[in-house]
This record gives sequence, structure tokens and C-alpha cells, in this order.
Amino acid sequence: FQAEDGIRDLVRSRGLGDVYKRQIHSYGTNEDIISYIRLSLIFHRSPMSSLKINFFIIIQLIFTLALVSANEDKEKAVEELASVNGEKITSADVEKAIRMKYGPQVDQMPAEQRAAAIKQVTPIMAEELITRALLLKSAKDNKVVVSEEDINKTLTQIKQSLPPNVKYEDYLKQVGHGAESFKGEINEELLISNHVQNILKSVTKPTENEVKEYFEKNKESFNSKESVSASHILLKVEPNSDNKNKEEQLKSIEALRKQLITSKGKDFAKLAKEKSDCPSGAKGGDLGNFGRGQMVPAFEKAAFTQKVGEVGEVVETQFGYHIIMVTDKAKAGQKSLDEVKEEINRRIEGPKREATMRKFIADLESKAKVTRSSTLSGPPPAKAKE
Repeated sequence: FQAEDGIRDLVRSRGLGDVYKRQIHSYGTNEDIISYIRLSLIFHRSPMSSLKINFFIIIQLIFTLALVSANEDKEKAVEELASVNGEKITSADVEKAIRMKYGPQVDQMPAEQRAAAIKQVTPIMAEELITRALLLKSAKDNKVVVSEEDINKTLTQIKQSLPPNVKYEDYLKQVGHGAESFKGEINEELLISNHVQNILKSVTKPTENEVKEYFEKNKESFNSKESVSASHILLKVEPNSDNKNKEEQLKSIEALRKQLITSKGKDFAKLAKEKSDCPSGAKGGDLGNFGRGQMVPAFEKAAFTQKVGEVGEVVETQFGYHIIMVTDKAKAGQKSLDEVKEEINRRIEGPKREATMRKFIADLESKAKVTRSSTLSGPPPAKAKE
């Protein structure tokens, strides 16, 4: 329901540096940067990604995409796009990585538009896969280790994140893995995660004076807008659904609302996981924080007028029927230094983190044997500056 379109966002990006910059400025912590890198640089065969929003969405979407992409791949010639120390990166690797990253948005596009979009983002995604391979080799060369406990913890998180009607064994089959090979993929992604965390330890923290100076110079950017945090349950109604289907869905969601009112909203997250047709259901329906203009009008109006903790009336949008629960509200106004100190730290550290990662990756590439096909247009990444 949010206005941002993943495919358009990636098309607008220009190279790895800008991708890192956007994510670092948005999040900034080691954990979030690593999670993003795991998602962005992942090979199609690996289901690991951010163990936050993106991870849960991908877990759900992979089942609807697997059969479609498998049938399409059989009909397409596989082109070698690049290689890293002899390890090939093919057009099939790139397309599947795109599908995993952007989910149903890819397959909902008309065939010609989809082909054009994939062609346009292929060079960017191929570069991300090159970076992933370089980081993995570097992690191994530096003897980075991953504990069995961390691997098992991640496995548990994945199992708990699967839709209720999906068995773990079936999931492994869908992504082309056995139990051991899947565990191996998790190990590789965690190796990269730990390695990048170690690299970013060299980034210095901003001083108190730097933080204060930044705040004074950028006060206007800390004028907060009105926002809400909310969760929802969606019962989807397709655009071409008949009245009977709409009536059935409306009846079902009204029954869910009655149940939530009885429990005073206590089992909202549980019902969202079990009943919601939105990918956010995997996180108990949590949509995070959003401002005005980010949701469709009917949804926005309900969310901004509801009281915190209240189970709202059923809301109808072009997506179907929703039950909304607002969990927090923030008024518009000037934020204090204490309120934004962490955000300022992230903003100051962001360029430093980006520069550190770009230099490190450029250093790796200068020592590796990396080849690119003519399909990957544009100049190669700049060499690292001493």
C-alpha cells in the first residue's frame, strides 16, 4: 500500500555507491547495513536476506514465483555476464536475484515491460552479485567464522517465518535445496555479515560537537511531520471479483473484527499471521511508521483518525477489506537534539560507511580476476584511492 515501487527505485539508482548511500542514510546501524547487503548481493539460490521486513516478504513470495520463473528459465538461453575468479555469474542468476528482491512486482508487469525492466536493472544486479562473490572470498581468506548457534538461530527464524500452510521441507524443495546445502548457504551469508561488521568497525563515531553542529545547520530537516504506526489485516478482493466474493470477504473480516473487539485487540498479531493476505501478516500485520501521502486515501484517513490501541471499523480500498490498529502517533513539530541524536549520528556516519565499503570492495576487485561481458554496459568500478 505504500507508494514506493521497488522496481522504479532500483532503476533510479546508479551503481553500488548510491545503493549503499540510500540504505545507510535510511538505517545506519551495522545490523541494518549488513542485512541490506545480504539481501542486495544475494545469489538466487540463497533464501537468506534481511531478517527484517524484506526477509519476511521474500519468504512468502518465493512460493508464488518459483514455478513461474522455473518455466520461463527453461525457455531462455543462459548468458554468462561476468565471472569472479572463475566463478560464473549468469543471466539466470541475475533474473532470479531480481525476482527474489522485488517479488510479485516483477510478474505483475506486462511481459514486454517486465523484459525491459529486467534488462535495465541487469547491469546493477550483476555488479551486486560480483560484490557478493568478492566479499565471500574475502571473508573466507580472513578466516571469519560463524557459530553453529548463529546458524541454528537463523534456521529457526526462517522456519517461524514461513506461512502457516507451508512446510519447511516443501520450502527447501521450492528453493532447490536439501537441508545441508541450505545450511551451507546460511553459513555463507552470515560469513559476509560478520565480515562487513568487522570492516565497518574502523568507521569513527561522530563527536558531540559534530552532532551539535550538524543539528544547528540542519534544524529544518528535523521538523517532524504527523505520522502513525499501525498494523492491519487484509482480506484481499481481486478487481474482477463478483459481488458474491466481495460479500463473503466482507462477512469474514467483520467476523474477525468482532473477535478482535472481544479480545480488545490482544490477538491482533496472531490473527494477522493466520488470516491476512498482505505480506505484512508474517510480522503480525505491522506496517511500521508512515506519514500522510504514503497510503491510499481511505486507508490513510482511517489510520490518522483512529485512536491508539483501537480496533478500527472495516475499511475498503482497491486492495480489499482492512482492519486497522494504530499502535502509535507522532505530532508534527520541531524535534529536539536529544530526539534526533541517533539519526544525526547515522547521517554523519553514512558517507564514511559508504566510502569504507567502496574502497574495500575496489581493493578486493583490483586483486581478483573479474571479467564482465559486453552486456554489462558502462565503465567498471573505480579503483580504490590510497
